[in-house]
Amino acid sequence: MHKIVTTIAATLTVAATLVLPRAFAVEPANLSWGPVFVTPTLDTRLEYTDNVLRTPDDDKDSMISVIKPRVQAWMENGLNTYSLAYTMIDTRYFDSSRDDYTDNQLNLDIYHEFNARNRANLYAEYFDAHEERGTGLSEGVAELLDEPVEFERTTLGGDYTLGSAQSRGRLLLAGKTRDIEYQNFRETTRYRDYSNYGLGATFFWRIKGKTDLVAEVRYQETEYDKVDPTSREGTLDSEEYNYLVGLSWDATAKTSGSVKVGAYDRTYDSNERSDSNGFSWEADVSYQLRTYSIFTLASRRFSEETNGAGDAVNANRTTLGWSHNWNKRSSTNLTLGYLNEDYEGTEREDDEYQVSASYNYAMRRWLDLGAGYSYADRDSDFDLYDYSRSVVYITASVSL
Repeated sequence: MHKIVTTIAATLTVAATLVLPRAFAVEPANLSWGPVFVTPTLDTRLEYTDNVLRTPDDDKDSMISVIKPRVQAWMENGLNTYSLAYTMIDTRYFDSSRDDYTDNQLNLDIYHEFNARNRANLYAEYFDAHEERGTGLSEGVAELLDEPVEFERTTLGGDYTLGSAQSRGRLLLAGKTRDIEYQNFRETTRYRDYSNYGLGATFFWRIKGKTDLVAEVRYQETEYDKVDPTSREGTLDSEEYNYLVGLSWDATAKTSGSVKVGAYDRTYDSNERSDSNGFSWEADVSYQLRTYSIFTLASRRFSEETNGAGDAVNANRTTLGWSHNWNKRSSTNLTLGYLNEDYEGTEREDDEYQVSASYNYAMRRWLDLGAGYSYADRDSDFDLYDYSRSVVYITASVSL
C-alpha cells in the first residue's frame, strides 16, 4: 500500500508542475500535396495502475507508457470529404513486460452530399488489436495466460439520409457488418470467432420547432464460425430486433439530446438456449449551464456477445459527465458511471461503478498537457470476477 500511495503522489506532483486544465484541444497544422492534406499527431501517456490484471487480490501493479502516433490524409470536394487514417498504439508495462502490446488501426471515411436532401456516409475499419489480460476472454483467468489475447476486427458500414434538417420528415437507413477473428490461444478462441450483420431504419418527424418524433427499428444477426463440441447448448448464433420510439430535440440554447424507449427481442438458432426479450432504452441529453460549462447524461441498454459465460450479456450503462472551461486554455472533466451486466443463462450478474477526473491545459496551439485519475470497482455474484482498480496518469498531445 505504501508503494501505491508513494507512486501516485509522485506522479501527481509531476503532473501538477506540468499541467493546468484545458479549454481547447490541439489544433494541428496540415501538410498539403495538391488537394490532399496530411495531418500527423502524437498522443503520449504515462500512467500508474495498482491492478494490472483486474484480479480480486490486486497482486500486480505497474507504471505504463503509451505512445500513439496518428496520420490522417484527407481531401474536400465542396461539401464532400474523404479521409484515410492510420493509428498505432504502442503500450509498455514497466513491471510486466508480458502485457506489452502494439495495436494497429486503419480507418477510411467518406461523406458525400448528392444534394440538400440526399447524403451518405461510408466507413471501413481494420483493427489489429488485443484484449488486456483480465478483460474479455481472459476475465478471471488472466494469471494463467502469458500474454494478452489478440484479435483482428474488420468493420464495413454506412448510412443514407433522405431529407434535410429543414424537412418535416426525414429517413435514415444504416447498415454494418463486423468480423472478429482471434489470433492466439486457438485451442479455445477459435470458438469465439464471429461475424455480425446489422441493419437499421430511423424516421424523424418534426412536431415543433427543433423537436422531432423518432421511430427506429434495428436488426442484427450474429454467426459464429465454429461450434464448441463440448457445449451442450449448441451454437451461439442469434438474431436480435430493437424497436424504439422517442424524441430528439435541440430546442433551446441550453438543452439538446434524444430519449428513446422500446423493446428488444433476441432469439437463438439453438433450441437449447433460452430466447430473451424486454424493455429497452437509449438516452443522450446535454444541458449547457453556461457557454463554458456543460452537463451530459447518457444511458442505454444493449447486448454484447458473451466472453465465455452464458448465452449473451444483457447490459445497461449510465454515465453522468461535467465539462467546464475555466478560461481559454484550461478545463476539467468529471465522469461518473454505472454498468450492469447480466450474463443470460447463468447466475452471474456484475455491477461496476466508475469515476474519472481530468485536468487539462492547452499550452500551445500544437501542444496540450493533462493529468487525471480513474477508479473502477466491480461487484460480481462470483467473487472470481470482483476487482477494484485505480489509474493515475499524465498526458501530452503534440501536432505540427
